[in-house]
Parts: sequence; C-alpha cells; structure tokens
Amino acid sequence: MLLPLPSLRLLTVAVALVALGALPAAAEEGAPVAPEPAPEGAFVHGHFGRPFLSELHSTISKIEIGYNKSYDEYNLNEDATAATRPEMEIHFGVELPLYTTHFGDLRPDGRSAWSFTMSLPLSVHVLEDMFEPTTAPVIDADYRFGLPRLSLIHRFPKGGWLDNISFTWLPGFHECTHLGDEVVIYRKDTQLPITRLNVSYEYTELQVTVNDPDGRSGNIHTARAGVMFRLSDRDYGWFGISEDDTSGDFDIAHSDRRFEYFLAYQFQRTTGFLASPTARNIFSVELRNRVRYGVPRFKAADGGGWDTIEVRETMMLSLNAYVGWRFHPDPADDQAVGFFIHAFRGLNPYGQLRNYPGYGFVGFSITYEP
Repeated sequence: MLLPLPSLRLLTVAVALVALGALPAAAEEGAPVAPEPAPEGAFVHGHFGRPFLSELHSTISKIEIGYNKSYDEYNLNEDATAATRPEMEIHFGVELPLYTTHFGDLRPDGRSAWSFTMSLPLSVHVLEDMFEPTTAPVIDADYRFGLPRLSLIHRFPKGGWLDNISFTWLPGFHECTHLGDEVVIYRKDTQLPITRLNVSYEYTELQVTVNDPDGRSGNIHTARAGVMFRLSDRDYGWFGISEDDTSGDFDIAHSDRRFEYFLAYQFQRTTGFLASPTARNIFSVELRNRVRYGVPRFKAADGGGWDTIEVRETMMLSLNAYVGWRFHPDPADDQAVGFFIHAFRGLNPYGQLRNYPGYGFVGFSITYEP
C-alpha cells in the first residue's frame, strides 16, 4: 500500500532529522540511561557526613517531651517530686552549605569516587520545665558554633553492601552554657556554696564513618567512631567559677582530661514491613565517654546549711538511642520530618548540669532535617 504524498514527505523528513541527531531515536527497552551529574559548587548541600539521629549535640532540630530524672531545685512547687510531670527538650540546629565538589572516576551509579563538602554548623539545646505551673522555667541553654565542618567521602568502585568511608573534621568549635534564672535564684536564696559553673570551652572533633548513608535509600547499616579534643585551657580547663558564684573555699583541681570518645551505629530500613523510601524506619544509638568534672556536690544538712560531697574528675559512659520513622517527601532529598521514641541514660548532657550522673530521659521526639 502506497502512502499518500504528504505522509511520505513527513516520514522522509523525520528519518532525516533522526539521522542528523535533531530528534532522539527511541531507546531500546532496558538500555542504560546515563545519570545526571551531581550538583556542585558554592552553597550546594552535601549528602554525606551528616549527624546521626543519636548524636548528643547535633544540628538536627528536635522538639521532645518526656520524663527525666529531675532534682529538687527544678521544682518550684514544694510538693513536687522527681518525674511528676513531663519536661521539654528543644534542639534547634542549622548546617549552612558553603561548598561541594566531586572528583575521581564515575561509578556505574553515576557517583564520583570522591566528594568534598564544607558547611557551617550552629546548634542551640534547651531544657525547659514547660509544665511547671508558676513560671515554666528554662533550666539550661547551651550554644555551639565555630569554624566550618569539612567532610570527605571515598566511594568504593563496586559499591555494594560496604559502599564507602567518610571523614568529618570540625577544626574549631565553641560551647557556651547558661543556667536558667529560676534555678540561679533558687540556689542564691538557699545559699548553695557554688551557684553555677561557667562551662565554656573550644574543641576540635574528628569522625570516621563506614558505609555513610550518603543520601541513598535502601537498608543501610552505618557505623561511626569519633573523638573530641578540648583546645582551650582557661580557668579549670572545661569551666571556670566566678567569685560571685561561690561562697566557700574549695580545692578544685584543674582538669587533666582533654579527650572525649564515642561510637555510634545507625540502621536505615526502606524495604520490608512498614518501610519505604519515603517512610524510612530508623534505629540510632550512640555510646559516649565524657568527662565528669571534679566539682563537689552539696546535700542539705539536717541542722541547716550544706554538707559537701567531694567528687573526683573521671570518665563516665552515656547511652543515647532513638527508634522511629523519618518521612521524606522526595526520596532523593535529605529533607525529612521524623517521629521517634528517645531514651537516654548517663551523665547529664546539658552543660551547666553535666556533673549529675545517672540522668535518664524517656520521651517522644519530633525531628526536622532540611
């Protein structure tokens, strides 16, 4: 059957355009498609070296409500006892992207063998007695900021279960802590011998991560080890004590410990029961060895005043764990909102209170990662 002349002309033109490359030819079914190159340059976000959910003081924003081991001075109502009402933990963090680049050979999945990213972290952590009926006081607030975070990842050529190894270095960071007004007033009124510690220092931190999630979906086991080293050495090392904040003469030794260590594990599940690339089941746990300062504690004496309990500086373990789901509107993007159960046990994680051992917290956490 002969084609009409206009149809024959259109067919001839189409064949010629395909031959010249002006129109794409139909791809064979199952043929590989070249992946789009990963974005790079100034203010581009890197997908690796990101904090674990269980990292003690991370840049992941969280609103948490739960029960913790509280102390008499936090409860302005004299009839209150420990853990009679929930308290809130509020974490606000940002990780401003500064620069990202990729180099080395491309793998079959389109990822470069190496990538480097630089970002600027900032975080604020607040412990608040939200449901105290008188003033709902802020108990403690900590701030952390400093130099940019540098992260480097090497992706193994064949990928697979052990996909990569990454390194993250925080060259210099500052932590400053602040005790809530109501707590300070309470301690002043009761003439506590030491009202507050000025916990303020600079540190550097190095992390090594095996099998970094690196923005991937799938069932991924990730392990991380890290070390923190205190750079500054003001006053007693980690802290100082103002003359206005003490009413006694105490023999407090200068800290001879500068290191803290941690191990962490995180499992991401996107397949199987109640899991998908947009609803990721996460289990994250961190074991951290921290310094307990050699600062005395005080107990109310039967006849009035205070009995002093000497405390020697030592290292103490703390365990932090989360389990729940993180929801990604776009599976290819790190932006996510999560809902988790959070449990902590160990040395109090808040700067002004970190000399209290045996601190526990169990509660519900809502998280946001941009």
